[in-house]
Amino acid sequence: MASLISSWASQVNTVPERYVVPSEKRLNINVPIGKDIPVIDFSLPSEKIVEDIIKASQEYGVFQVINHGVSQELIADVLKVCEEFYKLPMEELEKYTEEEEELSEFEPNLDQKPKLFIENEYRPKKNGKNDKEVIFWKDTFAHCTHPTKEDRISSWPEKPEKYREVIGKYSEGVRKTSLKVLELMCEGLGLEKDHFAYELSQIQYLLINLYPKCPDPTVTAGAVEHTDGGVINMLLQELGGLHVRRQKDGQWFAVEPIPGALVCINGMLLKVISNGKLESGIHRVATNSVRDRISVGCLTSPACNGECIIEPARALLSETNPPKYKPFSCTEYLKIFFTDTSEFEAALNPYKL
Repeated sequence: MASLISSWASQVNTVPERYVVPSEKRLNINVPIGKDIPVIDFSLPSEKIVEDIIKASQEYGVFQVINHGVSQELIADVLKVCEEFYKLPMEELEKYTEEEEELSEFEPNLDQKPKLFIENEYRPKKNGKNDKEVIFWKDTFAHCTHPTKEDRISSWPEKPEKYREVIGKYSEGVRKTSLKVLELMCEGLGLEKDHFAYELSQIQYLLINLYPKCPDPTVTAGAVEHTDGGVINMLLQELGGLHVRRQKDGQWFAVEPIPGALVCINGMLLKVISNGKLESGIHRVATNSVRDRISVGCLTSPACNGECIIEPARALLSETNPPKYKPFSCTEYLKIFFTDTSEFEAALNPYKL
């Protein structure tokens, strides 16, 4: 099976060499809290929300939302059940890992069964093979949560006892919030409000990340700086560690944990569809030496059936605003995204005009 970091992290006093990040990629873990990272209150009038979302998406590609409809009680239940999952006996967790010792990967397909894995960054070699540059200090459990089918839900963990019930309710609630955010973005962009309602948001993945307490956070990374490959990611964090980069000057800020808030991180496909009007959120994750950290991401992505074509929304194009990207297959794009992380937008480079 893949060697889960949480299975041995508490037993080491130094970071094993294979998890040490190259010096040029190491994170400054002491960045200031981003007090001007927008916190958007969904209880306010929609006109104000739209204005704030568009501004945040241009300045950071990241913002937080509160009063979004997912209850504090349900959020507490989610964090509890995720913590309980990672405390299950190893023989129970092994059901979701690969048999071999190699790193396992999460493939973006509709029938993705639950998978527990460790993650790494790839950089293509000239001979066509990939070089594993960085192994992240985290374990990730992931599976598809939308569309929901009985056979897919039956593959979710039976333990902890309330996993299926809690994760099912939470995923449904966050999906409603995600679609509402996309609808408001459409309003701000001047698109039909249902532009993202169908194949562009067909899939939702759940990723439960465990970042074990680390003996030396200065030489590790929960994730190096990157952008997400989908449309948007709604992230729940109870402990600090998420850093985002401001677009105008490249300065890094920590995203302050706000009880009950969801962090919305724009993905690269949102940048394409908005023809560059909205930015994708460049972010990274620092580890800590105090205690384990859990985050829960819900990623909204298009259909991965080989038929979904991604392109700038035609209603946004004109002679003065020509397309910045040519149409491309989402499936082909994701193949690049999952094999080349050499730069933020490596997967988009073949499609830029």
